[in-house]
This record gives sequence, structure tokens and C-alpha cells, in this order.
Amino acid sequence: MAINSVVLDMLAKVAEKIPAPRKMLCLGYPDMLVTKAQVAALFGNDAPDRLQYREDSAAILRWHNLEQQMDRVVETRSLFALMGIESDFVDIAASRGFEIVLDLNQPAPAELLGRYDIVYDGGTMEHCFNVGQVMRNIAGFARVGGYVIHVNPINYYNHGFFNFNPTFYHDWYTQSGNAIASPFYAMHGPVLASKLVVIDATGKFAPPERSVLMVAAKKARAGDPPWPMQTKYLNSPELKG
Repeated sequence: MAINSVVLDMLAKVAEKIPAPRKMLCLGYPDMLVTKAQVAALFGNDAPDRLQYREDSAAILRWHNLEQQMDRVVETRSLFALMGIESDFVDIAASRGFEIVLDLNQPAPAELLGRYDIVYDGGTMEHCFNVGQVMRNIAGFARVGGYVIHVNPINYYNHGFFNFNPTFYHDWYTQSGNAIASPFYAMHGPVLASKLVVIDATGKFAPPERSVLMVAAKKARAGDPPWPMQTKYLNSPELKG
């Protein structure tokens, strides 16, 4: 999983809606795949010099096939700190030594619920089989008034167990008294030059190949959301169409 400049811009815009100090929970630890120029464009010319960089940058860039396009990788926590965000990370294993070990297929522990201004799922949910529980955990992590950001595949086959349609998020959040807080975007193209296409929340659309969906939602009420019904069937009581 990784954050590019397009996703980072979305995170920055959401963070601006929340007074400091801000606390964020990431599902997994995302590699920060942003260039020095992109960081400077988002946060000012001096921002790259105020960040920490990963000692394993070369290995990460090889993994993402970016050796010829970047020379080092920003340490993710340091960039979040620059944005005024204190970050925690949950994962199935503490591979970097600081993650909170958690199986998202199971109900989250009470001490993590309602603690976070932002919950970021940047490509974890599709790798979890019990998706309904994952969504309940995500909703539970956020405080009322906080935000959730999803970046998950639309048509990225066998990347994980699942691909997700916009109606999945639209129906989950709106039918539970919460809200969608951004357009639905299909992000596609090279990681350092990704493009966005606005897509329909509940109608048919044809996304570019190998697209991921990006959307923000706002938590407006406490409690476990109920299981939604797909909008097209709510709009057709006879279950046609």
C-alpha cells in the first residue's frame, strides 16, 4: 500500500477541516511515494528539508519500480507530523515494530473506538475477508465529527479478495446517518502521475483500467451502522433493475 501526491492532497484537505491537534489511524503503514517537488507544491518549498527519510528507501523504490524516478522515500510518520497529524497504525503483524497488532476481521477492542479524527484505509480492506466487520471497525475507530478516507480497488483483479463499487460506500454511510464528504473518484495511471475521474455514486459507469476508488466520508453519529440495502433496490421496491 502506498500514498501518492493525489491521495496526499485528499488527506491534506480533510485534515484542514479538523482543528489541531489531529489524530489519525492508518490501516497498515503506507509507503509515501511522493517526490520532493510534489511535497514542496503541497506544503511549501522548505517542507522536504523538514522531513525524515527512510533508510530502506532503495529497497522500497525497487519494490515499486521507481528507482529511476525517485532517490529516497519520505518516512510516513514525519510527513503526517508536518501536517499536524499524530498517527497510529494497525496491522495483522508489527512488521515495523510500532504497529498495533489487530485482525480487522474481528471486532476491534473498545480502547480503539471513537479515538480518531481521521481513519485512513489506503488499500487494506480488500485483503480482509470479513468486509462487513472491517467497515464496522472503521466506523467505530472514528470519533463523531471525524472523517474516513478510503482508497480501494475498483477493477484491480486478484490484487485482493475484493473490488469495490461506489454504491458500497454510498449506501453504507448514507443509510446509517453518516455522510459522503467528497466526490467519488477513480484514480488511475502511473503512481507519480495519477489522474482522477469523477464517477457516479450509484449509477453505472465505466472506469479506466486498473483504477482505484478514492472517497472521504464523515461520521455523524455513534453506534454500529446497520447493514444497508443497495440503492438501486431501495429505489425499486419490487426489486427490479
